[in-house]
Amino acid sequence: MSDHHEPKKGKNIDFMSSPSLQKAVKKSKRKQTIKYVIITILTTSILLTIVFMGSQYILTKRIQDQDYLYNSVHGANISDGGTSYNYNLFSITAETTYRKTIGDRSILWDKMTERVPLFGRIETLERGSGMTEVNSLNEEAKRYVRYNDFNNERKIDFYYPGLSYDYLPHELDTAVKLDDNKLIEVALSFKEPMTILEATKQLGQENVNWLWVDTSSVAQMKRMEETLDSDSLKTKGGGGAFGFEVTPEFPYSEENGDGFISMLEQLRNKGLHKSSINEALKGIKENTLATKGKIRLNGAVVTGTAAELKRFQKLKFIRASVLGATIDKY
Repeated sequence: MSDHHEPKKGKNIDFMSSPSLQKAVKKSKRKQTIKYVIITILTTSILLTIVFMGSQYILTKRIQDQDYLYNSVHGANISDGGTSYNYNLFSITAETTYRKTIGDRSILWDKMTERVPLFGRIETLERGSGMTEVNSLNEEAKRYVRYNDFNNERKIDFYYPGLSYDYLPHELDTAVKLDDNKLIEVALSFKEPMTILEATKQLGQENVNWLWVDTSSVAQMKRMEETLDSDSLKTKGGGGAFGFEVTPEFPYSEENGDGFISMLEQLRNKGLHKSSINEALKGIKENTLATKGKIRLNGAVVTGTAAELKRFQKLKFIRASVLGATIDKY
């Protein structure tokens, strides 16, 4: 009789519970976690850098594409006083100041804050002179007088040659009676358009700050005459007029006209004002057919003391004059 022996059950060895293996697994996991963290940080840093640099490039390009030089050909006696920028990741806040020169003084005229986004339209956040304009009839002046909300100074208006008006102001007569301590701005409107050469001879150089260029076509003039029944609607506000600055140090000549047209040509395909610039160039082209390409002037802005402005009273070609900003000389 054979003996039957039960086979011995083998012992299962638990490698996972081995302290050395547990230590090795933890170390491996820690290395893997650190590796993933480093990769994530590097990847995120690279992506953020790309996004930031790309954003700044696009925003800078948008700023460069803005027609800030537009102010050099638009806005009567208004010049750009400089712009400061506050950069964010997806937008820039731009604060621009505007100034007027009156006599030998410069005054702050306006301040505008804009938001330039990465994409989309530029938004005007605030404007010192007011986002909307309220006009009221001034009984003494016999016309609608407009004021700048930023400094409460009077805004200037021009009167077109060739259009009919119920009343033409001659506020130069008031300007020359003001205190000798005042520096005064006056907008002069001509009876007939004249070339720059004619203006240098008849208007002269002294106390002339800015020249209003004739950019209106015959069709535009006809439309205004036939459809607008109020004098206030048929005037050209100084802030919306095309023209260029002149200074006593650099007497104006026909070269200023060439430079003005060159600037318009440079700006015609840029920024928010492409339509108005192209319309102005169209009007200039039509108006200069009779002057062999020389631009025509409809008016001027003159500044100075009451005594200095008296000589303009004698000029027979002035159709209307409007009193603008006034400041103390001392």
